[in-house]
Amino acid sequence: MLGLLLAGVSIGRASDKDETIVTVQVSSADHEVQEGYFALGEQATVMVKPGSDLFRFLSRQRGRKVKIVLTETSPPELAKIER
Repeated sequence: MLGLLLAGVSIGRASDKDETIVTVQVSSADHEVQEGYFALGEQATVMVKPGSDLFRFLSRQRGRKVKIVLTETSPPELAKIER
């Protein structure tokens, strides 16, 4: 019985992991790079601040495929009622 309970809890925790992973090709025309625009495959375009770490990374990766992981940074918190 205890084994079934632990298995149920671990399955529940595995299924609530909310993230997505996409592999995309980074592309951008020269004039778009100057403004900070980068196409990530056919699904997304991002604008980053020129000179930032992300800007430098995407500039170096132009024409290459990268893997992007999107996930929550912190677990959801329960609401607290103060009296």
